[in-house]
Parts: sequence; C-alpha cells; structure tokens
Amino acid sequence: MTDERQVRLRLGTRAVSAPAEFGREVVQYTGITVQRVEAGELVDQTWVPVGATPTFADDEALIAEWHQALRWTQARADV
Repeated sequence: MTDERQVRLRLGTRAVSAPAEFGREVVQYTGITVQRVEAGELVDQTWVPVGATPTFADDEALIAEWHQALRWTQARADV
C-alpha cells in the first residue's frame, strides 16, 4: 500500500428522525459523500445532500466540495 491520496464520491441515502405530531417521523434523502482516503484509510468525509431533482445550488455545492477534495490530493502529505 502506498501513501496515495484518493477522493471517492458515493451516492447514498440518509435517514433523519425528527419530532412529529404523533411521535417521530423518519425522513430519507439522497446525497453524495465526498471521502478523502490516504494510504487506504478514510481520513475525512463530507455529506452533500442533493434533491430528487438537483438544483443549481446542489450542483455548485457538490462541485465546490469535490474541488476542495481534489486540491487536498495534491497537497503534500507531510504538511
């Protein structure tokens, strides 16, 4: 295994429990997890929610997070 840095994008669904009129309600929503992996180990991840029909704002949030993660792969590992 090398000290290579990688960025992984994973589409998934998260569930959130919230108070409701009669107990609690579980709401599920789709998003993309941007993972930062170094030497095969997950070192950080960020969840970027996206709607069923992603908006321009959804797209921009994902692009910004992805860009930041890609810049991280180019940073020196010992900095």
